[in-house]
Amino acid sequence: MGRWLRRGLWALLVILGIGFIAGLAGFLWLRYVPPTLLPQSSLLPPVGEVQATAGQGIISIDWTLLPNAVSYQVLRSDRPNGPFAMASSPFGVAPIFVEHALERFFPGEPFGRVPRGPWVDSDIFPGHTYYYCVRANDGSAWSPQGATASATASAVSSQEPKITVRVDGSHTTGSLEHKWEMALGSEHLSYMFKGDLNEHIKAAGAGLRAGNKLAHDTLGIRYIRAHGIFMDDPSVYTEDAIGNPHYDWSKVDKLYDILRQDGLKPYVELSFMPAALAANPSAPIIFMYRASSSPPKDYKKWQALVAALAQHLIERYGKDEVETWLFEVWNEPDLPHDPIFWSGTRDNYFRLYDYAAEGLKSVDPNLKIGGPVTVFTTFQEPFLRHVTTENYATGGHSVPLDFLDMHTYYLPASDYRPLLRRYGLGDTPIYFTEWGISAQYGDKVSDMAYSAAETVSGLEDSLDQVTAISYWTASDYFEESGDPKAAFHGGFGLIGLNGLRKPRYWAYYLLHQLGTERLAITGGGDGFGGLVKALASRNTDGSIGVLLSNATPGHSKAVGSAPLARHISLTISGLIAGNGYRLEHDQIDNDHSNVYGAWQSMGSPKWPDASQMASLHQKDALQTLSPGSTVTANSQGEVTLDFDLPMPAVSCIKLAPVK
Repeated sequence: MGRWLRRGLWALLVILGIGFIAGLAGFLWLRYVPPTLLPQSSLLPPVGEVQATAGQGIISIDWTLLPNAVSYQVLRSDRPNGPFAMASSPFGVAPIFVEHALERFFPGEPFGRVPRGPWVDSDIFPGHTYYYCVRANDGSAWSPQGATASATASAVSSQEPKITVRVDGSHTTGSLEHKWEMALGSEHLSYMFKGDLNEHIKAAGAGLRAGNKLAHDTLGIRYIRAHGIFMDDPSVYTEDAIGNPHYDWSKVDKLYDILRQDGLKPYVELSFMPAALAANPSAPIIFMYRASSSPPKDYKKWQALVAALAQHLIERYGKDEVETWLFEVWNEPDLPHDPIFWSGTRDNYFRLYDYAAEGLKSVDPNLKIGGPVTVFTTFQEPFLRHVTTENYATGGHSVPLDFLDMHTYYLPASDYRPLLRRYGLGDTPIYFTEWGISAQYGDKVSDMAYSAAETVSGLEDSLDQVTAISYWTASDYFEESGDPKAAFHGGFGLIGLNGLRKPRYWAYYLLHQLGTERLAITGGGDGFGGLVKALASRNTDGSIGVLLSNATPGHSKAVGSAPLARHISLTISGLIAGNGYRLEHDQIDNDHSNVYGAWQSMGSPKWPDASQMASLHQKDALQTLSPGSTVTANSQGEVTLDFDLPMPAVSCIKLAPVK
């Protein structure tokens, strides 16, 4: 072996040794040295009255809510005094070194945030005792350490635990607003100009349009939100040799005309930066469509661009129509890693928002603008402080904010109403313009029956604290990370390629069937309110609809879990004694309304051939649990139904009076 080769090998060994020692030291530091002090809230006391209740396959954790809390985090330990790590997560309990890392690098950010209890922990082993505590977050800081509760996981029985649910058909608790129907996402609209992508994906743009229209026609969706109306793909902004702007709205017109022809309205995302207006031409490029994350080189020109768009839209579609649209400023300017949608600072974003608001309102004060369209909770309070104290565009002391706009995935929407009230904005609408059970493109749970159950469960938990919430996306025709690589590829859509309606499409379909009068529900049993959730309504024709979901938040059990199955005894009261009622009972689970399961049963072909695709379309339907029948209300005006509800599952029961 030559002298230089030996020296090279020794140098490599030294480098590897130093790397190993540094890595081990870093791991031990994160594992055994917790942060000395997390940001402490002056508004929140400790979370008290924590209860942990063992059931079959689950431990349910509940607690007393605090008035100023935005969200909560459930923590778990194997020992009474900790250390405690995050449990309220779809990925199971975080290792303690992960918990410490999150606390160090995102000290006020409530990962695993949930709006209320009960939270269901299904990442457990029978006979093992677990200890839980709950901490609250006020939007930027944590409550002090609170009470601890413990429970020993129960043994698993072959018998399904019983849950009783009572729906009072004569007692409404208010209106049931279909907040999930306001909007769906659609990535970027210029995708509708695409043709064939390859031998397997034909007429991709037409497929995207068909999915959006189907969502409108069958699910009641009113708006489509999409990225990048200012991108160079539509080519709306250029400059001449001396820097004078030139606007070209021809492609924007085509895109918005398509939406309007299909009965939809655009939810306008003011993004991304046109190349001719970018301050930093080498700023990180966004996804396959290569949009610019740069701030503008001239904020006045950015303001003029927004104003010109607003003026053009009013001239084309009419003032009354455009005043029903919504305009948000950018997309996720707070993400610190790939993808980086915004390469400027937080203060740069505040400036971007101010000038956009001034541009829009200068055309029509009734046009509605919102932000900050962020993922992280800790961005909201600085933004609200800014819009209520200063305005970079006018030099004033406030900026218009017609709605607070945010994104979240995996878990229900947090409750930002207390934070808005602290800044005198208590009546401000709250829109979650991206929500879903997974933020990971390619996550197989997005195609599974589990996605339907978790969607219904998550939406039900989000209703009270949002004005509207939008699933991301309507369709699997999508190219952020490149063209889809298989027919079922874990896409974000409710609707798959070739128009296949995935299980969560049927979840939205059943939600759409609910009426607008919310009915009172009571219940009890192992897992009611946490594992099994219920929503009930009365429609204008007198029919009653009850929607039940059985979903653990833990994705590790997405394929199904026999210990989490429950037997349901559902009683609907407030009916006319002796009257007949037509019963319909539809279900989504691994064996019903599950085109993904049908695809698996044919061997999971990457690209089904024509015959297989025809078969999938035949099986792509909402299935009944039992044939339709007529039931009679007893002398107390009640009907009781007993049935099994596996995990995952969505069950919809409809009773319509026979006339």
